[in-house]
Amino acid sequence: MKRFKQFALAAALAAAMIAAGAANADVILTFGQNDTANTITGTDNGTGTTTITGTDVSISVTQIDPSAALATPFDALFSLSATSSGAATSVGSFVTQDYSGSFCITSGAGCTGTIYLSGTFTDATFGQGASLTMSAAQPPGSLVFTSDVISPLNLGRGMAFSFANVTPGVHIAADGSLASFTSSVSGTLSANEVILENPEPATLALLGIALAGLGFAQRRRRG
Repeated sequence: MKRFKQFALAAALAAAMIAAGAANADVILTFGQNDTANTITGTDNGTGTTTITGTDVSISVTQIDPSAALATPFDALFSLSATSSGAATSVGSFVTQDYSGSFCITSGAGCTGTIYLSGTFTDATFGQGASLTMSAAQPPGSLVFTSDVISPLNLGRGMAFSFANVTPGVHIAADGSLASFTSSVSGTLSANEVILENPEPATLALLGIALAGLGFAQRRRRG
């Protein structure tokens, strides 16, 4: 019962935080994989650094900003390259680690053709079990967008990549970094209005805990 109450409190705090800072976010692009294969690879190099990569992943863009004047859904290719910039830490059963890198969503292989959206970022990655989220926002962090079709791309940018079917489950390796894994990917990207005023890594971890708490609470109620 005590754990249940702690989870419920964390969920309430995260809900209040989202209501205060994210209510006016403009989603400019969402996507999901075209198949269920694990297309993302996390590689722990054994010396305290993990890279997370995906190359020319076949995706379906299910939403794009009206300024692009493109009918959805449409097929595209997604690539991601991110490298950890510090040790992984745990918050309860959650693992969090900072990353920096780049991504592209384009019509051609190797980030060529029409650039629907691309960017560079520094962020916090957190998750547990079979789920992992890579999240970044500006302000206050670093997140730069480029697009051939979407305009404008103002401050208040946000990025969230969701890695599902993380195999093996999320955990910290012996060298203190996120352990190697494979996963699938989906994403939501926003711009034009402030998404979170202060999305520090600890806050992102709290949000993750809150989401898990909601799931835990639902299981308890069903049980």
